[in-house]
Amino acid sequence: MTTQQLSGLDTLKGLIDGSIPHSAMAKVIPMKLVQAETGKIIYETTPNEEHLNLQGGIHGGFCATVLDSVTGAAAHSLMDTGVGFATIDLNIKMIRPMQAGKTYLGVGTLINAGRTIVSTEGKIVDENGKIYAHATATLMILRK
Repeated sequence: MTTQQLSGLDTLKGLIDGSIPHSAMAKVIPMKLVQAETGKIIYETTPNEEHLNLQGGIHGGFCATVLDSVTGAAAHSLMDTGVGFATIDLNIKMIRPMQAGKTYLGVGTLINAGRTIVSTEGKIVDENGKIYAHATATLMILRK
């Protein structure tokens, strides 16, 4: 069965159980989906030395990619079979520096779902729930 034949939530659950492979981006930005339910998802992500900027900190693009993924996955969890979506706005705030080699959680949750627009939020937190970055996203539902 292809992902186009599955609902969004079933696709996400397939990522968790390994029956569907993670995207190629998950190799560039190491991310693993560990929880998915309607309107809420959690990824584990661990930046490494390949994600350092010239100043020796984790590049902001790492945070942006994780937050785009978690806000998108929260929307994906709502999609019916054959229905897609696209991010049309992503607003990111980076609160504190992340560390290479440390594992964080990327949490995505639903704010509102309309007929054509979905609003979600995401955050990157450590094991104690301390926020490192957060975002809001607006996504357009794409029906064929």
